Amino acid sequence: MIRLSRIVHFAFCLVAAFAAAGCRSSAHLPLPDAAPSSHLTLSGPPDTLVIRPGSSGRVRFALRDENGLPVSNYTVGFAILQDDSSDGTVDARISADQALTDSTGNVVLEVIVGNLTSDNQPASFSIKASCEGSTDAQADIMVTTNAYSVEILPLPADVLLGTTSIATTRLLFFDNTTCGDLDLTNLNAAPTRPRSPHTVAANGTWVFSGIAASGSHAVVGLGLDSNTFVQIGGCIDIPGSSLIESGTIRATLFMDRLFPVPLGTYQVASDFKLVPAPRALAAIQSAWRQWTRCPLDPARLWLDCTLDALATDAVKDPLDCVPVPGAEGSLGDQLFARRGQAAASGSGTSATDTPCRGQSDSAGNPSLESIVDALFEDTRGQLQGARLGAFADEIAALLNDLRIDSQMTITAGSDINSYVVKHDLLGLTFPDALAPITFKTPTLGLPVASVSGILATLKAGQLSVPSHGFTLRLGTTARYAFEATSFKSRGAQDSQSLVSAVFGLAHVSDQGTVLSGCSALDAAVCDQLKQGRGCLLDACTKGLGALAFKLAGAFDSLDGKALDFFLSGSTPVVDLDGDGRADALGLGGRAGSVSAGPGLWSAAVNAQGGMYFVGGSWTASRATN
Repeated sequence: MIRLSRIVHFAFCLVAAFAAAGCRSSAHLPLPDAAPSSHLTLSGPPDTLVIRPGSSGRVRFALRDENGLPVSNYTVGFAILQDDSSDGTVDARISADQALTDSTGNVVLEVIVGNLTSDNQPASFSIKASCEGSTDAQADIMVTTNAYSVEILPLPADVLLGTTSIATTRLLFFDNTTCGDLDLTNLNAAPTRPRSPHTVAANGTWVFSGIAASGSHAVVGLGLDSNTFVQIGGCIDIPGSSLIESGTIRATLFMDRLFPVPLGTYQVASDFKLVPAPRALAAIQSAWRQWTRCPLDPARLWLDCTLDALATDAVKDPLDCVPVPGAEGSLGDQLFARRGQAAASGSGTSATDTPCRGQSDSAGNPSLESIVDALFEDTRGQLQGARLGAFADEIAALLNDLRIDSQMTITAGSDINSYVVKHDLLGLTFPDALAPITFKTPTLGLPVASVSGILATLKAGQLSVPSHGFTLRLGTTARYAFEATSFKSRGAQDSQSLVSAVFGLAHVSDQGTVLSGCSALDAAVCDQLKQGRGCLLDACTKGLGALAFKLAGAFDSLDGKALDFFLSGSTPVVDLDGDGRADALGLGGRAGSVSAGPGLWSAAVNAQGGMYFVGGSWTASRATN
């Protein structure tokens, strides 16, 4: 604190007078009518003036016109400004509160200071010079018994900056403090307050005077771009023992700490366009296309599953709705004989698909497919309303986009510009499903949804995050989304309930009793084969269970067995307010004067059906709580 004594009253009067009439506040110092009153430049001394306690010093201000020529006989007013960062206390007075410039355009003011307080802490304050037609000028004054000085040359580590250019450097001097005491990311928490900051042009220097020859002192440099955003910083210790009496040493301040600093917790939104489509998509679509692949579907599909369930072998003939001629027992042989003649299959048929069947068998009789198809005659409208043929397209749309919401917590690493990242998956969204659907990660039961200890680095304004893996289980999660949207729209909950609902539409009247589902199939087919009722009831039930299992399992090829989703990428670190602290990681567009692109992910899905690579974009905003 500075005790201004009687000068406070004078400064107040001076400010009031300026408000009323500019610098022409005293009758004995008139503003000459011929003098210019605009486009003037008032400048103060370039360096800090050091005055010993109980003595005085002189400050010179210069006034120039728009052509750089001196302006003489012009009134300039003065006032003392208190420096809140100063810990010392001293009396300070000035020789006059206004004066006229001389023939060279200069005006000299004498500054008188008293003694420091008993703790002998250096004190600092400023003299403000004002006049009409110009912005104010300022002279910094330090009162101390110390007579040492150091010239600081700040140099940014250009290799870290990329294309960013440093326009100016802000220098802060901390007396009796070391760089180890300071956190460049939070200088407000410094144990001591710095002297008044000084800003120099890129590659410029500044001389700090009045430094003690004892202890150690720290100088912080913050490199600013043309928007005055902090981009890089550094600190240097100045040991008092290295200073030279009555001389100025030069020290290079190497700035190697990149800003803005991305420390903190962020909410991350990552979007992945699954293009090209996963190889497994074709197999998944093929399984779900079976509902309407052939003209006599779903009757053909129903008979395939029932016939295949008559006899099974885990190796030669698994229960997969693909019956093998000659391997399904005697009843199976009878069924094969009455099936429709093979017909041309529709598009999208795979090599493992069973053939489509016609209306007649090889003997020209109505085929079993046509007989079973007739069981849907009265419910054909409901069957068509179920839109079974749309499943393949709905699956393709669902697996077109994926959004992952996550949380990223970033802490300081052991090296400069290195950081430790903890990445937690929070939720998955399928925006292009039949209706957008989101799952919170805990409800999915993913074994590994959190990764810690990821070592990230900051260079050229980009935070690089190396590869780290999760258990995403894309296939299972996609099936959940399919069930919650496509199934729900059809009144089903899962594959089993869907299968039961579809084939439950089949019915036949038997002596006044309406049979439906497997009972209807059994009655119609067993009668055709002249077999007793119930000959296919068990096989039908098992076959439909196998169909439901096969449909649900079609998504499994997108799952991995261990860690199956790996991310690596980078993102611009965005400072929206220029305080050197990151406010966002990546931007989708422009925010005020700040423009940056999103972050980019490279992702690998290690699925059972093969490794699949995809790119994505991401942005992150600082968490509010």
